[in-house]
Amino acid sequence: MPTEHACQSAAELAAQHLDSLRAFLQSGHPHGSGTGGLGDWTLGASALLVVLAGLQADRPGELTLWHAHAGDRIREALGLLVARTEGLRPRRQPRGWEALAIVQQKAQELLTDLADGSRLGRPGDLSGRLALVEDALAGALRRMAVPEEASTRCAAGLAEAAGSLFGLRSAPPPRHTPPPPAAKSAVQPPLPPDLTASILF
Repeated sequence: MPTEHACQSAAELAAQHLDSLRAFLQSGHPHGSGTGGLGDWTLGASALLVVLAGLQADRPGELTLWHAHAGDRIREALGLLVARTEGLRPRRQPRGWEALAIVQQKAQELLTDLADGSRLGRPGDLSGRLALVEDALAGALRRMAVPEEASTRCAAGLAEAAGSLFGLRSAPPPRHTPPPPAAKSAVQPPLPPDLTASILF
């Protein structure tokens, strides 16, 4: 089971990436504010729950349904109104330690399903499933009018945060390798004449 510390770190990382969407979703109306340091945990934990739900959608129909509602869940995580629920009371979001406890529970459920192997495949398939959810989430964000670069970056960040719950690490960026030195010319220029001999003699 992921530790509380791992859940907290993942939630904080997810919050950083999720909060970058606010600039593109100004048509929504925030409902209240975070609760100090726990506000970031709440924000990130809500986003992690969206990703974990995508990982648990093991059948094509379930993944399609998740994809259709992922954008709404992201807006709710940010405390923004969902278009078709205007006028209704916003869905209650778990807060503080309760949010982290739910993330921990959902992650454990996913690990149990993977260990069983009958529903979600082998544990080694998790990184592939996470990549699929990342792509689907990026598409859902683009449907919300988030620019492609920002949606891709946010989805990758949320997937990285969710993957950290299971010990998955994103591949490090490729190192900059200096270009190879220019090949020496096959024909060497002639050496200058040795003038010391003519001076001595």
